[in-house]
Amino acid sequence: MKTIQGNHSLSEKFTSEILAKKDLSTPNSVLPGMKKALYPESEIFASLNHWEEKDRFLLQNIIIETARKMEGADGFITDQIFSDHYHHLDLRFVSELSKIIADRHFIVGPQFSKVPAFLQSRLLDELVDHDVSGIMYDVRNLNMDDFSALQPLAKLKIHAKKRIVIIPLVSDETQMKQLTGNIPFEAVAIHAR
Repeated sequence: MKTIQGNHSLSEKFTSEILAKKDLSTPNSVLPGMKKALYPESEIFASLNHWEEKDRFLLQNIIIETARKMEGADGFITDQIFSDHYHHLDLRFVSELSKIIADRHFIVGPQFSKVPAFLQSRLLDELVDHDVSGIMYDVRNLNMDDFSALQPLAKLKIHAKKRIVIIPLVSDETQMKQLTGNIPFEAVAIHAR
């Protein structure tokens, strides 16, 4: 199982990490390139979330230009692809961003867990059609022994099969061990609030 560690520091080295601030917003733009130069064997994912911008057109342009500039990143994570209160995807934007990201990883951020459970499978299928490689799912506020709370995640994992990686987002290693003791995953992300 791969552990992806949340980080916003140049001095800390991880095998696989998400460069992002505490709120999972875009890190300092020079970090991915500098990290890759210091630790070429590390797998670097960078967040593209820009929570401050409210204008949708400008936000999408910021995200696209950020992805273009962060050449050192092996992949990108963004939550800002949803519309209509997490009921739909902005497929035009997802398609455009997928082309920019190209052969690097495109991961939907943990706000996917806000998508109503009855829509998650359909949106997953749409994301697979647009070459998205992973979906993060926020379980940091869930009780790992409450199987009814974990049921939407388990159903999503079953529906995903091998087409896309489901990456639970946990707050620490203890929560990761509790979760993976109940449901095995290929990858888990750790990012404290």
